[in-house]
Amino acid sequence: MNRLWLLLLLLVCSSSCFAQPNHLFIKKGIHKKKTYSEGDRIHVILLDGKEKTGIITRLVDSLIYINGSEIPQDAVKYVLIDGIRKAKMPDTKTMLLIGAGVGLTTVGLSLNNANEPRTAFLSALAIGYGPILVKFIGGRILYALHKKKYKLGKKYRLQVFDITIPRKLGF
Repeated sequence: MNRLWLLLLLLVCSSSCFAQPNHLFIKKGIHKKKTYSEGDRIHVILLDGKEKTGIITRLVDSLIYINGSEIPQDAVKYVLIDGIRKAKMPDTKTMLLIGAGVGLTTVGLSLNNANEPRTAFLSALAIGYGPILVKFIGGRILYALHKKKYKLGKKYRLQVFDITIPRKLGF
């Protein structure tokens, strides 16, 4: 009876096992800079100038399949990094609400005799619009400094890490 339960347990465990996906590495020398797996989104520019965006469906030998179309890894010129966005200013409604808050803060500081009206207005502006300006300007600076693409050639290279077991043809 115990052997039957053990056999049943092994059958259930083996039916829920998955193989590890293949990987695509962007390397600088021997160091890995970025790793893509099968099923990840990628955006590449080929040597002939065409752009290809999609999901990596398969990685075999030195071939990259993006949405089912085959691309040799030697034909890739750039790998673009997705997900980097420029910082945007808030919408008009938010800016008007902050302006109303600046006005209320100015009136409150002036009525309490805490500050002169001019100083109260400048303080309210700094409190209301300061964080937005810091976020916007800082975001633009980080966007300008951040790497947007990997140029393959001298510095960077692609390496396909294929760990599938080849099937033997024949009987």
